Amino acid sequence: MNLRGLRYFAEVAQSRSFTRAAAKLRIAQPAVSRQIQNLEAELGVALLVRTRAGIELTGAGDFFLKRALPLLIELDQAKALLTRQAHADVDDIVVGLTAGEGLALAPTLIEKWGHKFPAAKLKIIEGLAPLIYAGLRDGSIDVGLAPEPLAFEGVWTKPLFEEPIVLIAPKEPNGAIGSVDDLDLSNMSEVLQLPYILPSGPNPLRGSIEAIAKGYGVTLNVAVELDSMSIIKDLVRRGTGFAFTTYAHLTNEIEHDLVRVIEMPGPEFKRNASLFGLSGAEHLHENSSAVLFIETLILDAVQAGLWPGAALKRY
Repeated sequence: MNLRGLRYFAEVAQSRSFTRAAAKLRIAQPAVSRQIQNLEAELGVALLVRTRAGIELTGAGDFFLKRALPLLIELDQAKALLTRQAHADVDDIVVGLTAGEGLALAPTLIEKWGHKFPAAKLKIIEGLAPLIYAGLRDGSIDVGLAPEPLAFEGVWTKPLFEEPIVLIAPKEPNGAIGSVDDLDLSNMSEVLQLPYILPSGPNPLRGSIEAIAKGYGVTLNVAVELDSMSIIKDLVRRGTGFAFTTYAHLTNEIEHDLVRVIEMPGPEFKRNASLFGLSGAEHLHENSSAVLFIETLILDAVQAGLWPGAALKRY
């Protein structure tokens, strides 16, 4: 069964005329008749009958039309989407997201990518910024979203929004590690001497906190190095130490009141989140359709207040 025969049958059935159908299809009437005859021969039933009033559907023809029309409409829609995507020049893509950014962005990105680029496969890989960068270098990741500073060579970056760095502490005071109850947040020497659980370097969060400590002339007290934010949060909850993170990482903890969240004073406790990719990558540069789509999606989410704690960059 060929698609042409289905289209010719559907047009004749709806026009109730071989002549009108041929005119609309812009082909000779005998060609339409042959396609219908071939289709009826293949199916083994008559689909149309000629009457004085014109062409009428048989019972089999009515049954077949009701099932063929949705298929033809769906095929036309698929063709239109694929044609649109071909002009958009978007291929399959692998996006690297850090854990917090993944929680905030992944559901919306998956849903809206499928509507915008239905024939381009989207894959998301979650990992720390160094892992995303390694993926860019070996070709397993096309573009990443991570907090700055991104101390990587050979990448382009697009700062998109600013988010606060917050201190998280156990819900209950723990004498073994100290307490934040009487902590003077204006005294950074005191704040930064708490025992911290931090990712190992190079890591954007670790780099931000070390830069802040250096600015205050304080040696950061790193009690535990751990490259998993989910485990870091669990250890804080258990009273092993304190940590710095962002609101995007704390959706579940805030909803279930699992840890204390303390906002830090001063502009130094804010950081940019940026899209970044490999410089010189021909198929996915910073102004490509896919990157611009992801950028717009993120900016819209921040502006709508859907990204916890985030604020658009002001230039």
